[in-house]
Amino acid sequence: MKAIKHNFEIKKTKIKAFELFIQIIYGAGNLDLGIKDMFEILDLADFYIIEPIKGKMIEAIKNEMTFENLKTIADAASTYIHHEELANGMLKNCGKFLQSNLGSSDQILDFLKDELMEPELIDKIIDLKCENCDYFKCKDSMLATFPEHKPLRPGVKVKKWIRTGDETQMLECSISTVSLAPIPPNLRPNKQIDGGEIVLALSDGSEMRLPLKKMSNNEFDHWYSSPLSRVNFLSTGGMIFRCKDKDILSGAGYRRITTNLGDDRDSDCNIDYDSD
Repeated sequence: MKAIKHNFEIKKTKIKAFELFIQIIYGAGNLDLGIKDMFEILDLADFYIIEPIKGKMIEAIKNEMTFENLKTIADAASTYIHHEELANGMLKNCGKFLQSNLGSSDQILDFLKDELMEPELIDKIIDLKCENCDYFKCKDSMLATFPEHKPLRPGVKVKKWIRTGDETQMLECSISTVSLAPIPPNLRPNKQIDGGEIVLALSDGSEMRLPLKKMSNNEFDHWYSSPLSRVNFLSTGGMIFRCKDKDILSGAGYRRITTNLGDDRDSDCNIDYDSD
C-alpha cells in the first residue's frame, strides 16, 4: 500500500531551532544549545503545548543566567517569546536573579542601565515586582521580615496577630514607619532591639507601636538566599505580608488560632486557613 505523505508549513521559526526541537522530542541529549536556541525551542514548546520541553528550557535558561548574559536573556525573552505571560515570566526570573544577588532596587536599576538596556525593557522588568512587598517573587502570606539594610517602606500591607489570653486576634494594617536602632552583636533571636520600633496603621485609623526585634537567622524562616545568610533580619514578630488581599481569616477580622509559644517568643504560631 502506498504511503500517504502530508506536508506542513512551519511558520515564524528558524530551521535550526525546529531541527533541535525535533531532536529533543525524540530524546536527544547533550545538545550544544545557546541562549537564543533555548528561547526558540521554548517558544516552540509553548506553541505546541509540550510542557516537559517547555519546563526543561525554562529551567535550563535559569541555570545559565549570570550577570554577563542577563541582558542577552532579557532581550531574547522580549524578542523570541510570542506568549506575553511566558515572556514576562522569563523577565521576572531576571529580576529574581538580580534581587538575590544585588539586593536593593537602586542597585538593580543601576545594573540594568549600565547594561545599556532599552528604557522600555527596564521599565517592563521593574514593573514585574509586587507592588506591595516590592519583590519579584511575591511574599504574600509569608512572614514579614526584612533585612536591616532594606526596612519595610510606609504603606506596605501586612497582617499582624496579637495574642490575648488563649486567642489570637489578626489585624489588617499597613506599615506607617520603621525606626531602626543599633543591634548589639550578641543579641539573641526574637529579642527586642532597644530604640527600634515599628508603627502600624490600623484599618480603623488608629496606630499601634510595637518593638522591633532581631529575628531568627534560620534560612527556612525567611525568603532570603545564601548571599544574605549573615544579614540581620528584623520584624516585630507575628506579622505576614498581605499582598493579594486574600481573606485568610473568617469572622469579624480574626478567628481562633492555635499557638505554641514560649515565654519570650511571640513570633511563631500556626494559622489554620485554606490557601488557593
